[in-house]
Amino acid sequence: MKISYKPTSVEVRKKRKAEYLSKYPIEIQLEALTESAMGNKSKLTELVKGLSVIRESLPFSEEED
Repeated sequence: MKISYKPTSVEVRKKRKAEYLSKYPIEIQLEALTESAMGNKSKLTELVKGLSVIRESLPFSEEED
């Protein structure tokens, strides 16, 4: 018998949120957004890259028919 585990969308969202906040606390996110609004996009670019890495590492399961 083969058993496979596929996390629900809710579980994936919770894990992603925890990772986002762990690696990029709200203060860091706000700083990146503020500096971007003032013309310095470098911190926002790094933030977006980091969030993308987390998103790729915790994908949603494909639904089976």
